[in-house]
Amino acid sequence: MKKIDSSMVKIGIGIIFTFVSCTKNAGKNVTQQEQQNVATPEMMSENGANPDETIMTTLSAGNTGLTEVNSEDGSGNHQGGKGSHHGHFLYAESNAAANNQVMVYEIGAGGLLHLNGTTSSGGAGTGVGLGSQGALTLDEDHELLFAVNAGSNSVSSFKVRSDGSLELAHTENSGGTTPVSLSVHEGLLYVLNFGSDNIHGFRIGEEGALTHIVGSTQALSGTGVVAPQISFTPNGDWLIVTEKATNNISSFKVKDNGSIWPAVVTPSTGQTPFGFDFGRGDFMIVSNAAGGAAGAGSATSYRIGGNGVPHAINGAVPNNQAAPCWVAVTKYGRFAFLTNTASNSISSYYVSPGGYLFLVHQVAATTDNAPIDIVVAKNNYFVYALNSKSGTIGEYHRTFLGGLESMGTVSGLPVPVTGLTTY
Repeated sequence: MKKIDSSMVKIGIGIIFTFVSCTKNAGKNVTQQEQQNVATPEMMSENGANPDETIMTTLSAGNTGLTEVNSEDGSGNHQGGKGSHHGHFLYAESNAAANNQVMVYEIGAGGLLHLNGTTSSGGAGTGVGLGSQGALTLDEDHELLFAVNAGSNSVSSFKVRSDGSLELAHTENSGGTTPVSLSVHEGLLYVLNFGSDNIHGFRIGEEGALTHIVGSTQALSGTGVVAPQISFTPNGDWLIVTEKATNNISSFKVKDNGSIWPAVVTPSTGQTPFGFDFGRGDFMIVSNAAGGAAGAGSATSYRIGGNGVPHAINGAVPNNQAAPCWVAVTKYGRFAFLTNTASNSISSYYVSPGGYLFLVHQVAATTDNAPIDIVVAKNNYFVYALNSKSGTIGEYHRTFLGGLESMGTVSGLPVPVTGLTTY
């Protein structure tokens, strides 16, 4: 009972970080003047060669369907075989204490969402916000979906049917307490256990069976670190965990057998590191919630060294918002969108070829109350943000050079809702 109580206290701390709010560069030296430079349209368009802008141009010309830009051969026709589906879908998690469920939304041709049903997760949520990024995730072929059950200390796998619906495959204990975030890479699944301040790994079977990996449990940098996210690096060599309470970033080297070495701990550049995603050149873009202080938010771009140490490129770049927490990067990694939980807004940044980060729009879009998770659709045009206190999902489409335009909202989601993932 003590462990459960301790976890709930720590969740409370995480919620305070989220809702009351929410190293030196190892490469080229960056002058203060360079940090203050503003990205010009010419720079961001990359002389017309920015692929994130090229795709967006095609879609904004009238072709907004996901199918046309997502087929493997570029012909507009779905390819059969592994990973083939009849449409595109978005998933969110209720996190309800009595019966955690995953909600399935079909993405229409114009980007609007339509609820297609719910599936029980096989576990319990907490009934309160998790303050984490990555509570839901899909495998690379979007044939399996994974969800945390933070209230019952377990994780679940689901088979994804061709119509986007889910079939519960397996539920397994998380190797700790209060799991809040997941990451998948080539048959491995790792979970971040918020309550026990550790991470733990599984091998994924073909039917979604989860097998514990011996030697995969490792501690974070301390106790009560209030960790919000775990993610593999794009090459799968490292697992990265941000820690809000300690202002640390922990890196875990992945061994050939799927187990991991103990953490390499690095102080973050920017206060209260929260969510992150990987942009062009595998640069890691991290939001800095700054304890939720008004106007104090920022984001930092890091290069992950061969030793797992993240090296900041041009420092913590302010967005002058409160509690920037969740991060989603466009398909080709040129732009990053951050939800500002305490400012009810979304900011956008440009990621330069060298990983330099430039604020483009302090407020690219306004949101409903307390935006948290954010995703970019597979067509690289639609963007969806989950508003936890309003129980809504905001629907947007990208505009040129880091802009967003609202298309509407979907309402009626339960208030403890958490997690977004899409294909």
